[in-house]
Amino acid sequence: MSFVGNVLKNVDGIQYFYIAGILIFISLFIVIAYRTVKIPRKDLDDFKTSIFDDQELKSKDNNDTL
Repeated sequence: MSFVGNVLKNVDGIQYFYIAGILIFISLFIVIAYRTVKIPRKDLDDFKTSIFDDQELKSKDNNDTL
């Protein structure tokens, strides 16, 4: 890795790529976190129950009311 470090050390303006990469990462992280928090409750319930069959959901609802 010292070869790569030496080559990149001699490139002018390479620090701008580091800054751009960090800014892209932070902006994507913020967008994904915001969209995750703002998912409607109905969609989350749909995701939660999507792995069950209809019969399993009916038996689960009956067991919850007992």
